[in-house]
Amino acid sequence: MKAWQIGSRTGIGGLQLADHPEPEPGADEILVKVSAAGLNYRDLMVLRGDYGTDLPEDRVPLSDGVGVIEAVGADVSGLEVGMRVMAPHFTTWLDGAYSFAVFAGDLGVTANGWLAEKIILPANAAIIVPENVSNSSAATFSVVGSTVWHAMIAFGEAKPGDLVLAQGTGGVSIFALQLAKAMGMDFAITSSSDEKLARTKDMGADYGINYRDRPDWGAALLEATGGRGADVVVDTLGFPALGETVAACAVNARIGTLGALSGTPQDQASASQGALIGKNIAIKGIASGNRAMLQQALDVVAQNNIELLVESVFDFNDAPAAFTHLESGSHMGKVMITA
Repeated sequence: MKAWQIGSRTGIGGLQLADHPEPEPGADEILVKVSAAGLNYRDLMVLRGDYGTDLPEDRVPLSDGVGVIEAVGADVSGLEVGMRVMAPHFTTWLDGAYSFAVFAGDLGVTANGWLAEKIILPANAAIIVPENVSNSSAATFSVVGSTVWHAMIAFGEAKPGDLVLAQGTGGVSIFALQLAKAMGMDFAITSSSDEKLARTKDMGADYGINYRDRPDWGAALLEATGGRGADVVVDTLGFPALGETVAACAVNARIGTLGALSGTPQDQASASQGALIGKNIAIKGIASGNRAMLQQALDVVAQNNIELLVESVFDFNDAPAAFTHLESGSHMGKVMITA
């Protein structure tokens, strides 16, 4: 079968299209014919050598995807040939608390991912995709679905009437917007583009702040909300911008921090301890989420007929162009590759 592999990990130029052996499912596995796959920022980090160590050059990337079961191994029950499925990218983290052990089964990193004609999945990780959830939504959902649910609901305990804040207009922030509005919450979002902010308003965002016009965007949000501030933050900016994020928060806010778009994960926090204590803010690092969280998020998507925003679609043979588009940062929502 055809599969893309990470190659030398020197960047997008290291991607290689190669012939891989036809996979066969083991006793507790399923073989899935890939229909489409989604890109996440961490996929770029894998190609640059910034995520995962000692990975083989023939590792198949991408953590998100959807496909149709083509074969099932012995001892597999509840799954049949022809079913459409997806899976959490941490395939062994089915429920419960996080541990370092989840990285042993990380699709696109420590296990072959979705950028191939076929993929092997552990049967107990697979999730059947509801009929009313499109391929494009399912293909781009695993990472954002589990991560946003973890940050916003499992940790943040956002409830109807709360104000949720997300930064930027990438896949995580846009799904946070869609989930929040479906569940009765208010929503604030930041961007450097008035055009993108207008689009988020059309999608239901209650407040939009242009951080180029207002570098003090935390204060701008407080002004816009009459001093209220955000109750829950899905933080994609990270510690270099934490001072501004804290400024945007309400008293007793919860910040689920999961990205470092304002710098690197190694940067130090720009917020003072006093600022955190003064507002009694809780911060938690969010390392994606488990299968149970992903299932809960998918249930809300299906019940509310949510269609994830897939901004650009690329053909399988044009995979490097899809990575380049993601790297440019010009996209809104998700980038997808079709099989």
